[in-house]
Amino acid sequence: MIPLQPVALGLVIVALVVDGNGWDLLPDPIGWALVLLGTLALPREIHRRDAMVIAAALALAASAVIWPPGVAERVADTDESLSWALSLPQLAYLFLLADGLRRAARGAEEGSRAAWFATAETLVVGAAVLPVLVFGAGADALAGIAVLCATLALVLLVVLTVTSARAPWAGGRPRAIPGA
Repeated sequence: MIPLQPVALGLVIVALVVDGNGWDLLPDPIGWALVLLGTLALPREIHRRDAMVIAAALALAASAVIWPPGVAERVADTDESLSWALSLPQLAYLFLLADGLRRAARGAEEGSRAAWFATAETLVVGAAVLPVLVFGAGADALAGIAVLCATLALVLLVVLTVTSARAPWAGGRPRAIPGA
């Protein structure tokens, strides 16, 4: 198995919502299960891989709790900061993934790829920290920026995991050259 392929597919499932009479027909728990499977297959040398596994498992559990129709909306109606708190395992995973792969890419002397992973890290930090200012300081204007940071981080990490999947430093296998 090429570890980053199920990670990328899982993140796509998490990102997409297909409404079927209130049910998300692309359930986030399935996406997080794929992410967890791929993360378990990552090389042990990836920085904080074990923490990634824990964060993916927590994201899987949190997504299972809020997957049934109306639950996420009821949670948000009760307290928006609780919705943010339930997103923290996902954000923790995205940060750890970006950080681990940035370090691996840098170690493999792939500086530009490492820089893109660093960009994803920064976006995840923005998505995690800005809601604190929104809820704590009443800076409502930052709410949209927090959502934008989270969305861009997720999309960027999907692209980076797909394009890095075969990199040896990410546990991938380089493509065989026909006739070689």
